[in-house]
Amino acid sequence: MAKIGNYVQRDYHKTYSSRKKSTWSDFNKSWGSRRAAAAQKMQNLRTIANNFSSINTYASQANTALVIQSRGSQNVYSSPTAVMSRVNVVI
Repeated sequence: MAKIGNYVQRDYHKTYSSRKKSTWSDFNKSWGSRRAAAAQKMQNLRTIANNFSSINTYASQANTALVIQSRGSQNVYSSPTAVMSRVNVVI
């Protein structure tokens, strides 16, 4: 409250204070919803990171397949099945 001299401004019409008093359950609900939203955001980030990892794995496999197939005339790995049987993927 504003104070002028020794007189404290009274808020007779509840203009400056909230009408509802906060309780611990309100506080806990508020933080619970914020934690749930943060957990959802983290799950979304994990999903995106997993997608990038999958794309990287597939790109690496495709690159290996192209390299081995381009040497097909010199080597025995001329079919895609033979190439993929030689590619080791550890996830």
